[in-house]
Amino acid sequence: MRSLSQLNKHLRTDEKVLWSGKPVKTPFIIPSLATIPFGLFFLGFSILWMWGATSAEAGPFALFGLLFVLIGLGLTVGPSIWQLMRYQNTEYMITDQRVITQTGAIGLDTRFVDLDKIQEVYVQVGFIDKMFGTGTVLVTTAGLVYMDTARGGAPMSMRPSLAALKEPYEVHKLLQEAVEKARRARTG
Repeated sequence: MRSLSQLNKHLRTDEKVLWSGKPVKTPFIIPSLATIPFGLFFLGFSILWMWGATSAEAGPFALFGLLFVLIGLGLTVGPSIWQLMRYQNTEYMITDQRVITQTGAIGLDTRFVDLDKIQEVYVQVGFIDKMFGTGTVLVTTAGLVYMDTARGGAPMSMRPSLAALKEPYEVHKLLQEAVEKARRARTG
């Protein structure tokens, strides 16, 4: 398979690329469109409020309403623009030693998971994935734990994902075989 240039610089000298790829653009971006209805509702309400304040000659209130119009615009188009920017930087790579994922809208978040830390690999196919024939390969790891502040500091394992893949079951099979080979090599 071809190697993605952005991730090649992270390869170890003895590391062999087994697979590399990018998500399929449309199913990667579509979930971010969910905020559009709320954003339009917020935007419409803000515009009506500004119109009412302007009609009542309440100048400072109309100016204050401009802030809410901008928030409404941000809610309407912001998540989609952000996800499109993330798509440009999203790449995945599976080697004979690790899984490497990279994503980010402005900065880059590059993650490295050694194959011997992987406990489980599974495929998730959601509604949008069914429409586009894609899926997400999820990886459950051992030893990579963070504290989830939303759940009162409960430990959570990291779950790297390879989202919106065209052939998720083939990638799953390849990754699962690489994990098994790494386990056999480790135990001798």
